[in-house]
Amino acid sequence: MSAAVTGWSLRSPLGSSVEELTQRWLAGERAAQQNTRFPSHGYACSLAALIPGTPRPSPHARVLGRLGLFALEVGHEALADAGVTGGPRLGLYSAMGGLRAHWNDIMPALSEQRPDLADSWHRGFKQLHPFWMLQHLSNNAHALLAQDIGARGDGVTFSGGNAGAQALAAAVRALAAGAVDAALVVAYDSLIEPETILEMAARGALTSADLAELRAPYDAHASGAVPGEAAAALVLERAEHAGARAWSRIEAADAADGETAEPSAEAITRAAARLARGDRIVDGCALGRAALDGGEVRALARGVSPALRLTALQASTGLLGAATALVQAMALSNLLRRRRLPPVACLREPGHPAVVSQAEPVDARSAIGLSASAPGLVGAVRVSVEAVTRRARSA
Repeated sequence: MSAAVTGWSLRSPLGSSVEELTQRWLAGERAAQQNTRFPSHGYACSLAALIPGTPRPSPHARVLGRLGLFALEVGHEALADAGVTGGPRLGLYSAMGGLRAHWNDIMPALSEQRPDLADSWHRGFKQLHPFWMLQHLSNNAHALLAQDIGARGDGVTFSGGNAGAQALAAAVRALAAGAVDAALVVAYDSLIEPETILEMAARGALTSADLAELRAPYDAHASGAVPGEAAAALVLERAEHAGARAWSRIEAADAADGETAEPSAEAITRAAARLARGDRIVDGCALGRAALDGGEVRALARGVSPALRLTALQASTGLLGAATALVQAMALSNLLRRRRLPPVACLREPGHPAVVSQAEPVDARSAIGLSASAPGLVGAVRVSVEAVTRRARSA
């Protein structure tokens, strides 16, 4: 099952438009920098790829954090791009990385507590924001956005590292079943907070290198990735209703294999194979660990295409968590329309001949984007521009 993408918007470490993101990806840029969100010099990974700027002022800031506010912005913009309005036939499918109580919120309340919890209110609990629990509800952004745009149709909130792919797959199924006439899919995630960095570094997912020594994913000596963040939104409609408004066609799949850390190369390839139809262009998981990267590329060459050409958006943006599948869908759609394939940013020694080291022309009209996360989660998205005739304009 597939659907037409008729609207999109994003906030990413490489820009706040699809056009800017793809231009900078094609140029081989990398958004990694010193993590300025908090004093990071004592952490195993001190690098991050941050969304520049701040969200626009909003009354929802009482409840939503920075990424949630970005999610509302991109949701509104994607609907405007598609020319779609709210109502009982508009579905809303949202995705976020998971329930994470940010340390900056709770440390003032806990640092002076005693084991017997005596006088716990005056020792710090009174410093908790009165909306603290509300700020961490997984469906906050979903509920507030639905209210803003008047989305009264079907909808689900997904959580986890592949939540974006889950939300896309659910939206496509709802359109195919006739449950909705249009679906807004919104995903947001940030992996650059202290609690997330500690957890990911403990399992070896993040690099400990400084910026000068950082190796790219799919480099023969890669040793960890850079955490990033993003918010993204897509509007999906049935192809027969989209007409010339469609940017691309999209399909999505999610999978898991029970691993406690990242999924196996075989699980990643099985998810890709569920969507693949002779595709040779793949945007890989970009885990940034030589053994995992090498296993992924070899498995994809066997299971998807022996003529595989593999690039890596997340080498440029950092790991984007739950937002990955949506950002990949936009970037790959725009690149296919441009007929250009970007390099893996700052790649020094490709670990496999299939890995793209310099931008190159491409005549393919479809591509697959993959993402992976703990525990054993896989996200996959396939985009095609073959049957799309949308008028040329800025993305």
